[in-house]
Amino acid sequence: MTREPLCPETHFQCPGSNFYCFPVYVRCNGVFDCPGKQDETACDTYTCPGYYRCRSSHVCLHPDHVCDGWSQCPEGDDELLCDLSCPDTCVCHGLAFTCTARFAASSYLELRYLDASGSGMTPRDVVNNTMIVYLSFNNCSIRIFDDLNFVNLRILDLSDNYIKSLGYNNFCNLHNLRSLDLSGNPLSSLHPNDRPPHPVLGQVIDLDVSRVKFSILDVIISETFPNLQKLNLSDCGVETVAGEVFTNLIELRSLDLKGSTVNYFPPQTFTSLSKLESLYTDNYKVCCPASLPERFILKKCEAPSDEISSCDALLRSDTYRVFLSLFASLALMGNAGSFIYRVFISKKTSNLGFDVFVTNLSIADFVMGVYLAIIGIADRVYLGNYLWNDLKWRNSFVCKLAGFLCLLSSEVSAFIILLVTLDRLLVIAFPFSVLHFCKSSAWIASGIVWSLGVSIAVIPLLPPTAVWKFYSQNGICIPIPFIRNYFAGNDYSFGVMIILNSIFFLFIAAGQAFIFWSVRVNSMTNSDSSMKTKDLTIARRLMTVVVSDFCCKFPVALLGLLAARGTPVSSEVIVALVIFIVPLNSVLNPFLYTYNVMMERSRKAREVNLKKYFISLSQKRNTEITQCT
Repeated sequence: MTREPLCPETHFQCPGSNFYCFPVYVRCNGVFDCPGKQDETACDTYTCPGYYRCRSSHVCLHPDHVCDGWSQCPEGDDELLCDLSCPDTCVCHGLAFTCTARFAASSYLELRYLDASGSGMTPRDVVNNTMIVYLSFNNCSIRIFDDLNFVNLRILDLSDNYIKSLGYNNFCNLHNLRSLDLSGNPLSSLHPNDRPPHPVLGQVIDLDVSRVKFSILDVIISETFPNLQKLNLSDCGVETVAGEVFTNLIELRSLDLKGSTVNYFPPQTFTSLSKLESLYTDNYKVCCPASLPERFILKKCEAPSDEISSCDALLRSDTYRVFLSLFASLALMGNAGSFIYRVFISKKTSNLGFDVFVTNLSIADFVMGVYLAIIGIADRVYLGNYLWNDLKWRNSFVCKLAGFLCLLSSEVSAFIILLVTLDRLLVIAFPFSVLHFCKSSAWIASGIVWSLGVSIAVIPLLPPTAVWKFYSQNGICIPIPFIRNYFAGNDYSFGVMIILNSIFFLFIAAGQAFIFWSVRVNSMTNSDSSMKTKDLTIARRLMTVVVSDFCCKFPVALLGLLAARGTPVSSEVIVALVIFIVPLNSVLNPFLYTYNVMMERSRKAREVNLKKYFISLSQKRNTEITQCT
């Protein structure tokens, strides 16, 4: 059986007593009303749940006692707002208005809070409302605003307007201003255009200038707002931090630089911010220990890790370093050996077109080995101190040369494999036709291929496209089209590395499939077992070519298409692709096109020699038998 409360909801019951009920507003009013004085206990933590809290006191009122004609609050504020009517274009909570259109603000001189976002209002509309503490004119199409005279104002939001410059007197009477939002305005500078900054701005502790475009960040911020504790510079496009921009901001605790590359900044830029607690950036170098204050907690610095490099090294892992060295060695030695064999050792005169193509293929893949060697050497040179040499390396002639060689090798190699496929296709499809590559036509085709490859690789270096910084996007100098940061030449990179190479692969795969099918049909109709074995060997070799090409081209195309659709690609996958997949063809091609041929010829030579040996041995024995008889 539940016991009904003895006191109405507008009253409270003294603990331990069933007879004493008092109005809620006598609770914590400084007078003992309960026999045990419990009505004046725990007043500092009493939060008035569901009641109206009186101004500057612990006294609480039940809603029935607000605007009842009697003042129960010590300062009488429970009766102040009773006759206040809310404008038709606003939503009101006491003296806090949220408005969508202009209203007669002069009729509400006691107004404390005004959110006029998108209303078209300007500071001139509230010039007489000097009691305002919070004021927002977000997206109100303000171009020029009059001097502000709100002595109680603490928070001012002028974001997403058309303000181009600040005046000295705009803020001179805002003696209590603590938070200023100027985000999204086309400001040319934070410095007043007529005089030095007014001292009042030195009291601002929270400044938001996000989406205000500053390509170079200078000391104006610290001179104008020296006591900032929170600074939002996100999406400002800052590339360069000049001089000692943040040195004087000794109170700064939070800094947001997201959406800015911040490529250039002196080593001491952030180290002097001893009170810095949180930092947000898109450049991993800003979050390197050498860039931060001594006692800064690294977990509080939020930045995406670079896909390739680290604070200390161009290649952020010893595993990448080992495999890069291995692939560079195999590409250099394997293709050098293939070239020497084709040019100086092999005396075979058939398939001259094929030999020319494979010779050029070995040269192209050797160039990839040179590229890998350059990256490996640069990694060793800057090992342990890469942070402050990153831009120096990426903007250097050697890095541009390395990127040029990589793209040249990749495209020429793809072109030549396509020509090899076409050559084999013509030989098998039209064995008695003159539509075959001879030595001269093969060299002409190879020359055209090299010209196309050079053109593709040199276009990003021409003056009109130099702004792309095509080969300076990362430490390995390859313009990868699916890394997290979009760059000016991304579309060109995507078109070459994804679209063009995918088309090459489709043609190569189709041609090799037709060749494989022709060889299989020929082997099935051929009664000669040795020819069947030869055909099957050729078929396996062709399938190996297709599979290796698929393993190199398909992952690149897949990741490119996923990135184009907005699907995020993890940095580990990108690194694996760049280090392990991109150079794989250059490593495998010598074995696919030359060394397996060498081994096959060596095996045939051994068989011929062994056959000759047995024939001579048989003849010798027959001679001996004849002599004996």
